[in-house]
Amino acid sequence: MILRLLHFSPSTATGRHDSHRAALVFVWFAREAVKESGADIAVELVWALPAITSKPRVHELLATADLLVLASPTYAQGSPWFVRRFLELGAGLQLWGKLGTAFATAGGQNTGGDVAVADTLRSWTGLGMCVFTFAQKHVVFGAQQKFTADGEFELIDVWFLRQLARTCVLQLLARGEPSRAGAWARRLGLETGYYNTFPTEPELAGLLGDVCFRLNAPLGEGAAAYAWWSNALGFDAAPPDAIGLPFPALLPEPVPK
Repeated sequence: MILRLLHFSPSTATGRHDSHRAALVFVWFAREAVKESGADIAVELVWALPAITSKPRVHELLATADLLVLASPTYAQGSPWFVRRFLELGAGLQLWGKLGTAFATAGGQNTGGDVAVADTLRSWTGLGMCVFTFAQKHVVFGAQQKFTADGEFELIDVWFLRQLARTCVLQLLARGEPSRAGAWARRLGLETGYYNTFPTEPELAGLLGDVCFRLNAPLGEGAAAYAWWSNALGFDAAPPDAIGLPFPALLPEPVPK
């Protein structure tokens, strides 16, 4: 089975690559859950931005995975144009029975990230897919407008990202063996009533502190921080350069330092 995460970096003009960094952590956690389960699930990270000029490529990316995750940035209170273009090029596909979900990064908690997630899920259902989130939560990460540095993810952000990644693995396992879904959920530590046993800050720090540090490291260390992720994940984890694409002028201009 294939679990494929689609990302669209560089997604904003900030240079922080919020959604790309979150995507790296998602892959880390999804692979962690696959290893714990012992299942035969390949976890892929695919740069989807170049595909918006090719309908066949979009169809290939969408049709050849068992579960699709879309990591979306947020523009102007909702989905950016290039994510909408990618999804629109999927029109006509028959993806009945395939699974799909999404998460988003946004400037703040009330700046349209939930709209970006809802847009993607609606588009997935339009292709016949079965969609889900983590329990009842749309997973959105506000990267500004809080009491931390801009772009900094917090421990609770990392926990929700981990729970969504583990939910994806659970959904694939449950599709193959529905009668074992409850057992898989317990094994992976997933509970729809998660808010009744919410982890404490010390518990989060012990479980996720190092990953959170690595997630935020590029904010201070720059490109060099991605070397750790490249080594850990086994592929070049640096944010891709979109300058060679045929539409760079349509992407946001970098914010002056």
